[in-house]
Amino acid sequence: MTAFRIYYIIDLVLDIYFWLLIARIIFPLLRLGRDAHPLLLQLRRLVYLLTEPVLSPIRKRLMPIQLGPGAYLDLSPLVVMLILHLLRSIVYRILL
Repeated sequence: MTAFRIYYIIDLVLDIYFWLLIARIIFPLLRLGRDAHPLLLQLRRLVYLLTEPVLSPIRKRLMPIQLGPGAYLDLSPLVVMLILHLLRSIVYRILL
């Protein structure tokens, strides 16, 4: 396997994870209830299942910011997005 192919696969995985994080940010804004489409609820469950193991340790160190009663800003997805960007550039420099 050439270095370009390895880079392409790693880049694709990082890109997919980036979009999972975007979905993770959007889902709480949708406020899906029990009456939502089952496929959408399953997709949300899958997104949370794939992103929570990475976000949880960061959230423990960087607590969400309280914006008001019942509202908060979770910066952990942004931190992971920055880490993904950094990983992508490191992998690019190593492999290409």
